[in-house]
Amino acid sequence: MSKAAYRETKLLNQLASGDPAAFTIIYKEYFHRIYHYARTFLVDKEDAEDVTADTFVKLWNRRDCFESLAAIQSFLHTTVRNSSFDFLRHSKVKAEKQEELIRQIELHDNSYLQQTRNELLNIVQKEVAKMSARMKEIYNLSYKEGLTPAEIAEALNISAQTVSNQKTTVIRILKKALVHPASASVIIALIQGVNDLHK
Repeated sequence: MSKAAYRETKLLNQLASGDPAAFTIIYKEYFHRIYHYARTFLVDKEDAEDVTADTFVKLWNRRDCFESLAAIQSFLHTTVRNSSFDFLRHSKVKAEKQEELIRQIELHDNSYLQQTRNELLNIVQKEVAKMSARMKEIYNLSYKEGLTPAEIAEALNISAQTVSNQKTTVIRILKKALVHPASASVIIALIQGVNDLHK
């Protein structure tokens, strides 16, 4: 047996018996080439380091299964390649799940927003129903038809100031109908021109 073969056999026997020094020798010998091999699959440096480190953990767990250094090298290359593929598949699935979660959240938010809008519109409609005929007319011409105070004044044959006063009263009535300040703010925005809520 040559000296090289003897040293290899001795190293493998020491590794198989759980000698940390033998493992350290193999680790130093192969780490960088295995790491660079992982980088051919993984763009992120830290991901490649993690996969490489995990590969050597797997080597240690199977340390008594190797009959040659060539077998160890083959194991390391195969393991790091498979682990890299597993990592990429997991990352893809994780990204897809995150996208689906975001989509569900957006759908829920849109549904909640629509529900809130409908509830606010119901409040508006109930309060408008209690108003005087003239106030209802001004409200409809202003916030549904989109007419300006001057146009409303001309259509109803009243002053623009009267129209403005009536609109101010409408806002005050609707604010009082709401308990939560945040809701009041939404209603004010609604009657000040968010006409799409009426669609």
